[in-house]
Amino acid sequence: MVISFGANDIVEASDGGDFLQKAEEYGRGFDLLLIDDEMMPMDGFVALQVLRSKVDHPSRRATAILMPGHGSADIVKRALDVGYHSILPKPFSSSVLESHAQKVLMRPVHWKEEGGVLRPVALAQG
Repeated sequence: MVISFGANDIVEASDGGDFLQKAEEYGRGFDLLLIDDEMMPMDGFVALQVLRSKVDHPSRRATAILMPGHGSADIVKRALDVGYHSILPKPFSSSVLESHAQKVLMRPVHWKEEGGVLRPVALAQG
């Protein structure tokens, strides 16, 4: 799906642990992370929280979009607490994903570290 809007260097992972291992092996920072919330044994919340806590990791500040099965208030709160920039509940089309990703990537972001985890704070749009 992401190939349809120009992504050409794609790394896929089967779960959060696999994602963290591949992020270490990749060696450079990712521009965009699209992460599912329900992966076993490590879900997308834990995986991003671990990545955001790695002080020297090149993807620590990567733009991250959570793709949950629904957008409940609990999911939104958990996503923001661990450092997601945004959520995009499934299902969605490739054009919706492209539009959403472009908006999130272009949004100015300020970073705040709390409890050892780096979190994005969207700046007010003028």
